[in-house]
Amino acid sequence: MFALNSVIFHFMPTAVMAPSPVLALTRRNAGMPGLGSLDDDLLTVAAWQRIVLAALPLLTLAAFGALYAHGLYLALPVVMLMHFVVTVAYLHDVAHGSAGLDARVTHVVLFIVSVLVLQSGHSFRYTHLHHHAHCLEEDDLEGAPARASLLGALLAGPLYLPRLWRESLRKIRPARERRWMVAELATSLALVLLALWLTRWTTGPLLYCAMAWIGGWFYPLATAWLPHYKPGSKPLEQARTMRGAIVPALFMNLTYHLEHHLYPQVPTLNLRRLSRRLDPHFAARGLRPTQVY
Repeated sequence: MFALNSVIFHFMPTAVMAPSPVLALTRRNAGMPGLGSLDDDLLTVAAWQRIVLAALPLLTLAAFGALYAHGLYLALPVVMLMHFVVTVAYLHDVAHGSAGLDARVTHVVLFIVSVLVLQSGHSFRYTHLHHHAHCLEEDDLEGAPARASLLGALLAGPLYLPRLWRESLRKIRPARERRWMVAELATSLALVLLALWLTRWTTGPLLYCAMAWIGGWFYPLATAWLPHYKPGSKPLEQARTMRGAIVPALFMNLTYHLEHHLYPQVPTLNLRRLSRRLDPHFAARGLRPTQVY
């Protein structure tokens, strides 16, 4: 076990970060226009769209239960992937304050949505906003796997979220935020224990918890390595934008990662529209988006 941990931490330490400072990935550092010049409608999301986005994690959870109840076990990994995508996409908007919620409701929603996948929403918000403010800098633990190999990003998976949780609990200042984190972690543990107790009647909840736990191992690959792999020294070289008709839609526009870093206040639903308006600016700077299906 010690040897395995040594291998994993070989890929994740802060020492893998670039020794020389680079300009953080922000709109101003990249010389991009203000959001107002691109049109303020990019901040607008219809009320029915917000309701659908909030409901999708619950709908995919219900789909998982229905498929398990009918014995369609081979479909469960696909539904679990969809569940992760819609949950993380909504959690992402909530963390950035672009989901149309006030501060009090935001705390509650972060709690509910994150424990659906056995995680801490408040920890995610802290480390993710730090990632935006200090993208790929030495203390950016969320982005650290971007400078590892593919194998390194995969091996970092089992300890990735625990490291981020520990970092959040250690550094976050408001005691109220820490209480929310402790509540989220305690609730996640309680759900796992409940799933174990329910195995005398059904193994469905335990299977769900196991898949949620294993799914968390792919965070370094999906949230750091793929969108930030082989970053350059210039701001626009530190994240990717992946364009296509199918893949961005399947992943709830999360593939427009460069656009998101430049304008984090834009809701995920509007990132494709934002990307089209940024195309002339990207072309003028010699930036070519990564093409996917």
